[in-house]
Amino acid sequence: MEKKSSDTNLQNLPACAVEFIKLVIKKMRYRREVRLDVQAELAAHFEDELKDLATDDEKGQKAQQLIAGFGDVKLLAVLLRRAKKRCRPLWRTMAARAFQAVGVLILCFILYVVWFLTGKPVITTDYVAELNRMVRPVADESLNAASLYNKSIEVFENLPVEISKVLGKKYYEVTEEDKQLIEKWLTDNDLVLKQVIAGTQKPYYWQHYEGDEMLSVLLPHLSGYRNAARALCWRARLLAEKGRYEDAFGDIKCCYRFGQHIRGDKTLVEQLVGIAIEALAIQMLSGILSEHEMDSAELAALQKDFEQMVAGEDFIVSFEVEKMCVYDEIQRCFTEDRFGGGHLYLERLTRILPLITGDDGSIFKLMLNNKALTTSLHVLFTHPNKQQTGEMVDRYYAFWAKVARKTPAQIRAEGIDIDKEAMEIIKGNVLLEILTPALSRISELSHRNRADVEAVLTIIAILRYEQDSGGYPQNLEQLIADDYLKELPLDPFSDKPLVYKKTQDSFILYSVGRNFTDDGGVYGKDRKGKPRLWYSLDGDAVFWPVPKLQLKQ
Repeated sequence: MEKKSSDTNLQNLPACAVEFIKLVIKKMRYRREVRLDVQAELAAHFEDELKDLATDDEKGQKAQQLIAGFGDVKLLAVLLRRAKKRCRPLWRTMAARAFQAVGVLILCFILYVVWFLTGKPVITTDYVAELNRMVRPVADESLNAASLYNKSIEVFENLPVEISKVLGKKYYEVTEEDKQLIEKWLTDNDLVLKQVIAGTQKPYYWQHYEGDEMLSVLLPHLSGYRNAARALCWRARLLAEKGRYEDAFGDIKCCYRFGQHIRGDKTLVEQLVGIAIEALAIQMLSGILSEHEMDSAELAALQKDFEQMVAGEDFIVSFEVEKMCVYDEIQRCFTEDRFGGGHLYLERLTRILPLITGDDGSIFKLMLNNKALTTSLHVLFTHPNKQQTGEMVDRYYAFWAKVARKTPAQIRAEGIDIDKEAMEIIKGNVLLEILTPALSRISELSHRNRADVEAVLTIIAILRYEQDSGGYPQNLEQLIADDYLKELPLDPFSDKPLVYKKTQDSFILYSVGRNFTDDGGVYGKDRKGKPRLWYSLDGDAVFWPVPKLQLKQ
């Protein structure tokens, strides 16, 4: 029907004119409605010129003259097309240009996405080897405690179920049967414990880390290390019950040195395990001091040994290995040798997501959240490049290294929202927002650990003073004046000395705790209402007297 209507205005023209018009229309290559208009106009022109001629021959000759007058068909078609374009409405011109621009942009976007997705990273540094070089001191392997610890690790990683249950209990929770069971097991594994103790006498400790990349480095020995520390502390409590205080203190000191070995410039997980082992040793020592009465000479020897052990200890957490881990991921998650300094390599980002977040690993799922479009465009076009990401990492960990040396009281006094400030440094960097952990609580742990140690040294000094003088000191300054203590113990939550109060028949020593408020020595409690040191945001962190629930029953 459409074909018939388009040929209607050509019916009365000579064949040569019809053929010419159709050829012109064909070569115009323009919209159909415009070609029909041009066809009608050309047909009307031929009709006007031929209307006064009588015969078909005359009309045919005249049509040939007209065709010759038009000239080249292709040029005529081009001129007609241009004329129609100039005559079209402005809105149509603008729409056409807009569609053309959109088409160009879509083509460019497709080419850019293809280019983006075909980029590959280039691995330039073996950071696992760098880690091994960093943690190893300039020392002979014979001075390394790791070999002795690792020889005993199998025993502590594969504990009998009944032994594991007892070691997991608080000392006040066990029965006499539990004590007999654990004592027999400790006796049977005395040689294994001797290996651990021998390791604590070594001046150095370092592991040789295995793996092709930092995220693949495994630390399977840590669970066994924690069980070894628990075994030492349990034996110390049992020895103290038999009055063998020197041997008990020996196990406690070995446990603490064990924790010191695991700390230092190592992975954050290792440092946290080291802190936990040190805290366990201090907790057990406090319990023994509460339950048993020792003479001043034994206490003095214990205090001297502990002071020597912690004299050079830097309690501050190190983030150097964590920074190396992020460096390693930067070289694996960014392309190399491309304009713009390298962009995100989505395939690698997809692979590491399950390791960090526990999600299904889909980077596209990460992008398709409540901010799907903006996040996707950010990753494709405005995300910080490789160099900028490296600079962010340096600023991020420099910030935490600085914060780590500030006590909680200093941070509070300065009004610093450290987590918010840290996130501002890496804001907009998808990779770093995935990789970097929250470090504020970890930084606080190191200051609590220092306070634990200073508190137990102060407790020993007070007990010595009471043994020698028959009464407790009026204040802590008196301990320094009488050479029982070298310096006042610092409370990191007040930046003042720990609170000491002499009571009618004893004394109380505490930190104002995580609420930064002196509650008069009221114990902070856990959700079950049991006193817990450092656990609660209410109450104080009371070092002495040790809560009855932590003592032998």
